[in-house]
Amino acid sequence: MRERVKGWIGRWDTLLKRLEAQGATVCVRGVEPDVDEEHVRETETRLGIGLPSTVRQIIAEGAGKVAIYWYFDKETWSPFASSGELGWSLDAFEWPYFGDDELEEEKRYLVFHVAGNGDYVLLDLEGDPDDPPVVNWGHETVEFQRLAPSFTEFVERVTELAFVGAEEWEYEPFCGPDGLDVEGPEAKAWKAWLDRYLTLTLEEAAKELPLLLDYITFHKAENEGVREALARYEPADVLDAWLSRLEEETHPANRDRVLGYIGGTVGEAAADWVRSLWSDQPPVEVSNDSRAYLSASCLPEREGLERVLAQWAHLSKIDGYSANRLLWYFHSRDVIRWMESRVSFPFGGWDSLFASSAPHWEDVCRWLDGHEAMRQTVLSALGQLFAKGEAPEGEPDRGEILRLLDKAEQEGVLKKEKEAARQVMAHLADWR
Repeated sequence: MRERVKGWIGRWDTLLKRLEAQGATVCVRGVEPDVDEEHVRETETRLGIGLPSTVRQIIAEGAGKVAIYWYFDKETWSPFASSGELGWSLDAFEWPYFGDDELEEEKRYLVFHVAGNGDYVLLDLEGDPDDPPVVNWGHETVEFQRLAPSFTEFVERVTELAFVGAEEWEYEPFCGPDGLDVEGPEAKAWKAWLDRYLTLTLEEAAKELPLLLDYITFHKAENEGVREALARYEPADVLDAWLSRLEEETHPANRDRVLGYIGGTVGEAAADWVRSLWSDQPPVEVSNDSRAYLSASCLPEREGLERVLAQWAHLSKIDGYSANRLLWYFHSRDVIRWMESRVSFPFGGWDSLFASSAPHWEDVCRWLDGHEAMRQTVLSALGQLFAKGEAPEGEPDRGEILRLLDKAEQEGVLKKEKEAARQVMAHLADWR
């Protein structure tokens, strides 16, 4: 068993290093070797049972504690899991609570890992007493899912699948009647995709447009090397290649993702196509969010903004969150002017939109001297900017701003309103 455990650890280390090399984040990587026999006996006494012999042997011969967790960068478009997780330790072994006292009393299941969302990974003690089956229990579905016929087989299978899990929904695509099926169609697709992710270099990807698009979905387009590689191809060809991929996607979130790549890689060259999305019969189905993003990315600023704003021309009132969702893409000071006649309480969403719309200090003064909703909005927006180490553009008229902030503090009704003004004054004093 010691050699088998050693082999697992070697494979884990190799995989995690390869993931890191491609930009994935490995935030937990720990394997503690042998544990002393006394600790094992203490655990068994606490549980009131002896641990299954194979599990006990694995713990005693090189894997006393395992803690692994990795996740992809947010830019990575993975067809299945976006993270991997594997873990166990003597302290993690415990009797579960399923919200069913009768089932709890059966002492059939023994937890060895709890996922971040509260799902359990457990040994099924009704199986082989030496090397019991492994199941998953979802805290939302309250259902069990078989993962492997034994603990050792579970480790083998989850290792081959790059630690996929440990939440119920992450295991589900790969599960068959006997648990995780590493040769099933979903597993084969996942392993093929992961191999491409781990091996595809920008140098290789630059040689063929389809490979370059793959590379962009693995990483991101905002990279000088990617930009240089894209420049070798006609923008119309890049657009057509993305549109071909769009036709293959049916899930709305995936379609939005492809549309986002068009905005990020084709830009102004896709302007006429983006204009067609605003017609009565657009060439493709597109969400309001994606159409707004594409308008901000591919059309002249004023044209794109006017097209988005025209959607609300017939409305007497707009909430801040709806406005922010479609307008923050523009990062335009013109948005601030548009907001002034529309901002109202509650100001949630309006503050974030102000902060993201390239405000100048003169905008800040105008809003501080405006009605109450404007004042509270700009105070919250300034707090957001300062928290990120940012500030409005231009040179502030400190005397005027401090006067307006003092006025805001004096006229504030609620304690939190007064505190917001004081916090901005404190930040302004430190800002250079």
